[in-house]
Amino acid sequence: MNHANSSELNGRHFQYESIFTPHNLLFSHQDVDETCKHVGQVFKPHALKISKPQKDFSATMHHVKTGALSISRLVYGADVVIEPDHLEKFYLIQIPTQGYAEIEFDRHKFMSYSQVGSLISPQHSLRMCWHANSPQLILKILKDDLIHHCRQHIPDSDSTPLIFDPKLDFSTQNGSYFLQLLRTLMDAMACDKHPLHHPLAFKQFESNLLNALIYGQPNNALEKIDSHKDKTISPHFIKRTEAYIQQHLHEPLTIEMMAEQAGVSVRTLFAGFKNYLGTTPMAYLRELRFEQAHLELMQNEHLTVTDVAFKWGFTHLGRFSQEYKRRFGTLPSSTRRCS
Repeated sequence: MNHANSSELNGRHFQYESIFTPHNLLFSHQDVDETCKHVGQVFKPHALKISKPQKDFSATMHHVKTGALSISRLVYGADVVIEPDHLEKFYLIQIPTQGYAEIEFDRHKFMSYSQVGSLISPQHSLRMCWHANSPQLILKILKDDLIHHCRQHIPDSDSTPLIFDPKLDFSTQNGSYFLQLLRTLMDAMACDKHPLHHPLAFKQFESNLLNALIYGQPNNALEKIDSHKDKTISPHFIKRTEAYIQQHLHEPLTIEMMAEQAGVSVRTLFAGFKNYLGTTPMAYLRELRFEQAHLELMQNEHLTVTDVAFKWGFTHLGRFSQEYKRRFGTLPSSTRRCS
């Protein structure tokens, strides 16, 4: 992996997030046992011990859930040892916004700080030492959701457990890209009117976030791609997929959903569309949605240009206008005036 520019995002850029408010403050405790119990309810039961004897202990946790993901901010006011053993049912991404933590898994160990997060797979035996006053941004992804998503991209990936390299390095291009997506998600969740709150837009964004991990972070499933031979795909099969897209045009659709409906991998679906239609499934979907937006602007005078764009999943209004004009020879606002 190539190294990204040193000015790219890292954990320090997530120290002060407006998403975390008194409304999603899960707890603020001075008791170790109460803290352990409440953290365990969000993640899993575990052992929590203070590393060094001291009189005062404190811990604070915020928690927000969106789609298949949940985001937390957790900080301990003392050096602690956390022993959850195997996570079992979820993947865990931890990003220190300041300070550091020591991550131990299956007899391996590394230091996690603002430039290096951790991505713990359910199969890893985990033990952690968090330094006092070192807040961590924590992203929890359910194991079933990620494996289901991976299966749609990488054939036979469910035959072996999906295991990632635990070191999530934000100085690489892939690590930096993932953090940019996380930055966008955090901004969207903090703003009620952000375009990503639209179901069509959020479903695709969530897919992109998972893809950034599957294709960007080293894992054992990627090895299967080069050795796999795609299934032969017939014109009739492509037509069935076209019909599915047309029938569900108004719903949140992703390439993974199309592939699942087709019964093939994402890679196979791409190959089929390229061979028979000269385009990609998502580009085909986009063209149909532009046609619907065009019809709405001509026929539905009660909706504004912004309403129509958002309705059909176009969240960047400037880009929507440019691409609309390239297709129909006029701006969306001009179509509305003419209608």
